[in-house]
Amino acid sequence: MSWEAIARKDFEDAVRSWWLIGLTALFVLLTSGIAYFVRPPAGQTASSNDILNILSGTLVTTLIPLIALIMAYSAIVGERETGSLKLLLSLPHSRADVVFGKVLGRSAAIATPIVVGFILPALALAIGPFTFDAGSYIGYILLTALLGTVFVAIAVGFSAAVRSQQLATAGAMGLYLVFVPLWGAAQFPLQIYLQLSGGVPGWVPLTGQQLFRMIRLLNPTGSFKIVSGAFLNGELFSGGDVTLQVAAIAMLLGWLSLPPLLGLWRFEQADL
Repeated sequence: MSWEAIARKDFEDAVRSWWLIGLTALFVLLTSGIAYFVRPPAGQTASSNDILNILSGTLVTTLIPLIALIMAYSAIVGERETGSLKLLLSLPHSRADVVFGKVLGRSAAIATPIVVGFILPALALAIGPFTFDAGSYIGYILLTALLGTVFVAIAVGFSAAVRSQQLATAGAMGLYLVFVPLWGAAQFPLQIYLQLSGGVPGWVPLTGQQLFRMIRLLNPTGSFKIVSGAFLNGELFSGGDVTLQVAAIAMLLGWLSLPPLLGLWRFEQADL
């Protein structure tokens, strides 16, 4: 199939990128360092899931979106500016093949630093004062790959929708800033407002708690933390707030599918 050829070539191009190699090395060093230095007190043991919870709350949701956005922001617009996109579309490839082939190819590429980045920590956890849960560890790697794929899909969709590399670069930077450092900061003024006003206005059909849950779900990293936290605690679909867990998975799937579809819609209308 046509999209398979595009995905294969895009994967090969992405894994040879110096950006990917450098960020993979950084991810390996940071995950290994956290696994090595975050150890329980002498004479005590801890679960490998405890370390994964620390990684999930700090490193994974900070670095994986950055790697994915850097890897995918120029996936289509970069070829559009160089003229190679016209050559690609002169072959038996549709524009849908290009968009979804690049999503698949770069999603496979983002899995490379994720898998490599968790190998050394696995060795450190397996031989250290930890109880190592291999099933949870592998499952968490798959969830992290899903998070990376979501941000690849967002970046490729944006890359398909814009006309210049400068816009794609600004968009990738803006998306990262909004979803990672600024999302939590934006909630603080809202908390102050709700405390001072005594709650949400009457015309808002949500309670304050429901409003903050919705804000948390809208961010892919927030939905990921909900799902991964429930998984590592053995509560996915079997404990805790199951409705919230289902909503988080639905939100991740929505982010996975909607940006490429919207990008394709704009791409189909574009005059190359």
